[in-house]
Amino acid sequence: MIGKVLSYLRTWSIIVRAWSMPMTIASITLAAAYAHYLGYRINMATLALALIGALLLHMSVNVINDYYDTLYGVDTPEVLRYRPHAIFMGLTSPRSTLAIGLALLLLGSLMGVYLALVVSPLILIIGAMGIFLIYEYTGPPLRLKYRALGELSVFLTWGPLMALGSVIASTGIINYAAAIVSTPVALLVVATLYANNVRDAERDRGRGAYTLASVLGNHAKWLYVALLLGTYVTQSVLTLLKLLPMYTVITAALTPLMIGMIRRAVNNSFEHLDEATSLYSLAYAALLIVGLII
Repeated sequence: MIGKVLSYLRTWSIIVRAWSMPMTIASITLAAAYAHYLGYRINMATLALALIGALLLHMSVNVINDYYDTLYGVDTPEVLRYRPHAIFMGLTSPRSTLAIGLALLLLGSLMGVYLALVVSPLILIIGAMGIFLIYEYTGPPLRLKYRALGELSVFLTWGPLMALGSVIASTGIINYAAAIVSTPVALLVVATLYANNVRDAERDRGRGAYTLASVLGNHAKWLYVALLLGTYVTQSVLTLLKLLPMYTVITAALTPLMIGMIRRAVNNSFEHLDEATSLYSLAYAALLIVGLII
């Protein structure tokens, strides 16, 4: 019985790419922690609903991305050399994959509608913008990922939009400073996606998918380095502007890990670097939250 449950969970973790979920957890909880730091009272129930809704939407973009990448021939069975892929592992069919992705998108959207009704209609506007960017990441007609705009859409979604949505859902108040403070973690989310695209750049370019990494070619690794370093640069600026307290300097404890990831990137070793960056983003956000609480 336990074996079947574990097998079932493993299957679904592959379908939704569960390893990437820490990025959403980091963005949502950091924004709520910042609202608490500013003195707002946090409604834990609506915050939990916002987190669940955001996770459902994140799962949907992962699943829909697999569907369209397969449909357009960007993903082929050889992708299994780099990462698990539900379709090519025979866990789902392309048609089922699209259905799962759209179902997750609908469930996440319904969560947003509920929060808009009980907390603030502004959530509906922010959610609609996020859903548009999520679907159009690989979906027609814009297909942002293939036009070197995927990173921008991810930055906007996991940065300002998710931060504003989290603060409004948990406090009922809009605070634009939260959108600015979301920048460091948003850069790490982009770095996670970008590491995946750098690894696949040559293969993507050969199939007509012009991601930002494939457009930059041999110079692609330096943008990854810039994104990691940019996290600390923006945090320093936010601290100088007194938008973040000095205690958030504890994120410097992660510097050795960051240096290790930079070395891997400089050596063009991007295998599983996206997973490492995702976990790093969660650890970074956790330390930021500790600094805010202190």
